[in-house]
Amino acid sequence: MSEPETSIFALSSDDAGVFNWNVDTNLLCADEHFADIFGLDPDDVRNGLPIETYLAAIWEGDRRSVAKTLHQAISTGGSCFQDYHVARPDGSIVHVVGIGRCFRNIQGEATRYVGVVFDDVELDDTQTATLLDLYYRNAERAAFELEEDAGSDVLTRAVNRLEEKEKKSRITVHH
Repeated sequence: MSEPETSIFALSSDDAGVFNWNVDTNLLCADEHFADIFGLDPDDVRNGLPIETYLAAIWEGDRRSVAKTLHQAISTGGSCFQDYHVARPDGSIVHVVGIGRCFRNIQGEATRYVGVVFDDVELDDTQTATLLDLYYRNAERAAFELEEDAGSDVLTRAVNRLEEKEKKSRITVHH
C-alpha cells in the first residue's frame, strides 16, 4: 500500500472503523476495527478487498439503499451519511453509522472514497427477527439499477449478483 492509503489508519480509534476505497482499483482498505464490524479478517481488510466483499456483508434489506447513496456520493464528488445494518458471519446483526466523502482527480473523476464507520449497537434476537420479517415481506423486487456512469457498473453488478445468490440459497419453510 502507498503512503496515502496507509496514512488514514492513523485516525483509527476504538470507537470507529476507518476505510479508504480506491475507486480505480476497486480495493477498499480499512483498519482492524472496521474488519471487526464487518466480521472479516483484519489482514485481508488492511491489504484491501473489493467493494463487493463489503456489500455482501451489509444486511440485504439495507444493501440497495447503501449502494445508491454510495453511488450518489461518487457521482457528485460529495459526502454522505448512512445508517444501516451489517450481517456478520456469526449470524449477529450490528447497527452501524457511516460517514464518507468522495475525492476526485483533476479531470473530475472519482478516485477515492474515504470515511469512518461507527458500530452503534448489536441487535438482540427479537430485533433481528423483526428486520428479517420486514425484509422478506418485500423480497421480490426488480433488478437493482443505477444511473449509468463510471461508478455505477461495479455497484450494480455487485448488488444484483448478491441478490441473485441469496434468492437461490433461500429456504422456503411450509407450515
